[in-house]
Amino acid sequence: MSCRVQGPVFTKGMPPARIGEPVTRKFFGGISIFALLAAASAAWAFFQGSTPEEETAWVCPMHPDYTMEVPGKCPRCGMDLVHAAPFDVSDYRLDFQTTPAVVKPGQKATLTFKMFHPGTGEQIKKFETVHEKQFHLFVISQDMDYFQHIHPQEQPDGTWTIDATLPKAGYYKILCDFMPSGGAPQFLARPLVTAGYTGDLESGSAHLTPDTKASKTVEDITASVSYDPPACVVGLYCHMNYFLTDSSTGKPVTDLQTYLGAFGHTLIMSEDMIDYVHSHPLDILAMPDDDGGPPVFLIPPGADLEKLRGGPEVTFEGLMPKPGRYRAWTQFRRNDKVHTFAFTFNVVNAPSE
Repeated sequence: MSCRVQGPVFTKGMPPARIGEPVTRKFFGGISIFALLAAASAAWAFFQGSTPEEETAWVCPMHPDYTMEVPGKCPRCGMDLVHAAPFDVSDYRLDFQTTPAVVKPGQKATLTFKMFHPGTGEQIKKFETVHEKQFHLFVISQDMDYFQHIHPQEQPDGTWTIDATLPKAGYYKILCDFMPSGGAPQFLARPLVTAGYTGDLESGSAHLTPDTKASKTVEDITASVSYDPPACVVGLYCHMNYFLTDSSTGKPVTDLQTYLGAFGHTLIMSEDMIDYVHSHPLDILAMPDDDGGPPVFLIPPGADLEKLRGGPEVTFEGLMPKPGRYRAWTQFRRNDKVHTFAFTFNVVNAPSE
């Protein structure tokens, strides 16, 4: 089922969620979505007598458009709500350095990050855990052939570091996904250009071709994907429905392990590397009924994740902001190993009424 995106509402709300905009802002009808959000935040502050930075609520880290005034769980994914400032749309300051300063392909380099509050300038040293990690880092090559999802470690001085080895000379996009405690979710991008890169951003950019086959095999898993609707549409939630089988026997996979607190993980990125969606599988099996019954989740709250097994069907959703070609990197864990599948698809404009 697809859900139509509603326009901005001047209440406690944010965009339906986890769509990153590191370089340019999205525009709908010629109006910047950030301008609309700023207007919404200003309107709310006017009526409440406080600024968006001061307004706090209990919010879902994965769906920051869902807020409550009391603690609870997100009805969409089952995550615990955290106390934060979800109406503040300011980007935190992110300092990114590498050691050595010029990264050489094929050689280990240390990536270092520091985060600072956009208002006070103070270094952030407390973060929320979102899907078992406080910092999700994505490294993607300019041609979008290379993808890595890793997790830096926090150091005693509040910096975050991780070692990485880039496979070839070129331009890479570094995507940082974290949620400061008491703040709003952040999805920030920084560039990294290696030694020996002689190309340019235009000639080296990705030229994606939509997949003609719906199935791909990585080691012991064959993943077949279908889309709902069959052609993903701008402004509609598009569901990616995976059916997993054992690559040797052809039998449905029923021993899928959880990965980062769910039965999979997906990052979707536009061909121009500007827009992206961070998604985890849909976890809700039944919404609360009219009599006030609780929602039913695929992964029950408090379950021992290491003992759970899933498959063969796993569904993700994404909200793409503009037409074009997109690539989804979807990760599944089986037999204690994470497998990554890359699927490329088109997103089209909604038909005119």
